Amino acid sequence: MQRILTIPPSQDEVAQAADEISGGALARVTVEPWPRGRSHHAYVLTTPGEEKFLFKVHRRPHAGRMRRFLHLAELLRSKQVPHPTVRWFDVEKRTLEVPYYIQDFISGEDAARSLGTVSFTDQHRVGAELGQGLRTMHHVEYVDTPMPWSTELDDRLRTRAAECRFLDALDQESHATVIAYYEERRDALEGVARRLTHDDLNLANLLLQRRDDGWHFVAFLDFERARGRDPLLDLVRLESWTLPACPAMVAPFKDAYAHFEDDQSRRRSEIYEVYLLLAGIVWYRQNELPERERFCRERLHAWLAGRATP
Repeated sequence: MQRILTIPPSQDEVAQAADEISGGALARVTVEPWPRGRSHHAYVLTTPGEEKFLFKVHRRPHAGRMRRFLHLAELLRSKQVPHPTVRWFDVEKRTLEVPYYIQDFISGEDAARSLGTVSFTDQHRVGAELGQGLRTMHHVEYVDTPMPWSTELDDRLRTRAAECRFLDALDQESHATVIAYYEERRDALEGVARRLTHDDLNLANLLLQRRDDGWHFVAFLDFERARGRDPLLDLVRLESWTLPACPAMVAPFKDAYAHFEDDQSRRRSEIYEVYLLLAGIVWYRQNELPERERFCRERLHAWLAGRATP
């Protein structure tokens, strides 16, 4: 288990570190805690000229993971994937006792918080912009392991299914149902090229910005779980878990993304639908998110009920 950062840096320490790491560009910033960070201690930095930046410290320190993220952040910037750009960082702990990075603070509101004010017309616009942004992300080659995707997913699905047995989300019969369903479709995973996938496309990780003509999609947030996988995994999660909360986004999103259905894609999608439920149950249990775990359990039970022998 990685050590939890129980004592976040003070606001004075953050201000001093920001000044040093930026070579004075962030001198005399005001520092305010940013309470929305789940995996970070986060602070908003405001310069005397009213520019804003976000200062992030991992709650679970892991220098290797942070280096991977910084490499990814540079890739996102070079490929023009909409996201908050990282400006400065310190992995070596020269300016603070913990690694940190400083990224742009993009004004706006995440889709989970703004959903009630997003009109039908706004949803249509946001859906199209989201589809374009995700197409850009999914065109980025990102091979973070030499293992074929089919081999990795095979191990992941079988492991998550076994863990769900332990958590009483599957019994022996339903476990056998899941594995048999997967076995019938697993050949569709062969030869899938790895591309950059976000892996956590929920409403809270979609940043919207209100302009004179309404809401716009402006950036993807929280790339901590991003990996080189099958882009279809993002699509299945987005279309089955996230977009149903804003139905007017669905058609323009699909039109902008220009994803073409074929038999192989359909069979992979069917695998991912059940895999995401298994993985969600395990992940949300580990991270003590009972409501989200319950959501996945209920959908898994409904999926199994739909395959019960009459």
